Amino acid sequence: MIQKLSFKDFFHSTKQQLAIEPRAPQMNYPEHTHDFSELVIVTKGKGRHILNGYQHDLHKGMVLYIDAADHHLYENVSDLHLANILLKDHNDFRFIHNLDALLKNLKPNDASYKIVNQNTLDLINSNINHLISQNTPETKLQCECSFFQLVTLMQHNYINSKTKGTTEEKGQQILNWLSYNFTEEINWAKLTRQFGLSVRTLHRFFKDKIGLTPQNYLIKLRLSNAYYQIRYTDKAIIDIAIECGFNDSCYFSTCFKNQFKISPRELRR
Repeated sequence: MIQKLSFKDFFHSTKQQLAIEPRAPQMNYPEHTHDFSELVIVTKGKGRHILNGYQHDLHKGMVLYIDAADHHLYENVSDLHLANILLKDHNDFRFIHNLDALLKNLKPNDASYKIVNQNTLDLINSNINHLISQNTPETKLQCECSFFQLVTLMQHNYINSKTKGTTEEKGQQILNWLSYNFTEEINWAKLTRQFGLSVRTLHRFFKDKIGLTPQNYLIKLRLSNAYYQIRYTDKAIIDIAIECGFNDSCYFSTCFKNQFKISPRELRR
């Protein structure tokens, strides 16, 4: 049975609109749901997040909105630090209204998570500190304004031009591009030129950011997508492997078992 967390355990009063719950660190936590929504910011480390059965590797800079009806868990964590902002019902905000579109835009879509750069993450952390100090019934206006600024910050994560910006901004662009195009055959030299980076710089960015080579990160994206489809669809496993970018079924099975400690056929049973 999936555990359901209650707002009564995190909110000090019925008048409190937000609850700030730092997880430093976030430990492995079993599948659960809640009677509140939450906005999660990954501030450090890494781990695996499974949301409504779909897996993705978390790393610094990711932001995600989780509806009350969603179910999720954390596993394989390694020094994972999160900033969680819990919301009983943002529609009860007194001064700020119609936040649905902004919050839904931050909801993970299959393999795609929002990612912010370091400058934006610093601003987000500063904003959260303001929220902590303002989160009282007497300062509702300041609290709601700070939360609105926080959500707005997360809407514009990427520079418009792929050939401008810092190394980190270009690297974040590539991470975002891969989350939508991971099934394609990737020519790393061509891709890095497209985003104005060298292959060596990209490797260094990936190792520093998520502790993987670009190719290993690509394989993880493909395997996460395959895991979801094997578990939640009736598609043939060989078709799923090909659809996710694996042309060799034996190689796919080997990678899958190394990643999840279970074979594709065992998962399907």
